[in-house]
Amino acid sequence: MKLFSLKSKLVAATAATAILSSGMAVAEESNSNNIMMGFNPFGSSNISATAPDYMIGLKVSETLMPYGYVTLADRGGNSDTAFGIGGGARLYLGDISNRIRPFAGGALGIYNETDTGFGLGAFFGAEAMITDGISISGQIGAEIGDRGCTGCDTAIELGTANVMFNLYF
Repeated sequence: MKLFSLKSKLVAATAATAILSSGMAVAEESNSNNIMMGFNPFGSSNISATAPDYMIGLKVSETLMPYGYVTLADRGGNSDTAFGIGGGARLYLGDISNRIRPFAGGALGIYNETDTGFGLGAFFGAEAMITDGISISGQIGAEIGDRGCTGCDTAIELGTANVMFNLYF
């Protein structure tokens, strides 16, 4: 089981590297940089509205970026892969420097494992711009949700965390 998990993480990391490398030239040449594509190579076995695996956002202003996300979790063994989809928004709170921007936000999603569940959460974090088209962001938050699995109850999770590599186009 652990070999499969390690193998999938290596494949995901390789895919992330390929996407970042191939998208770097396009992201840096673009003048508008309004569309953001994010990827979390450290995805866990949990599905979460506040810590998605993949997201795409649109900067509608200097302070607001709504986004949609997808999150996947392979539980291993005979269990199904959990799947979540939803949306949220980041509200940028100003600049710490010309390359670091703190943000706060929230997200809402639905999940499907054995049954359909939901997640609703809030978070805060910061984004560090490496270039005008590439950044790394980290966030921590809290969430209330039902994972949509047999025997699962509605739960509150404190300390949901996420690190994302982001490309702006």
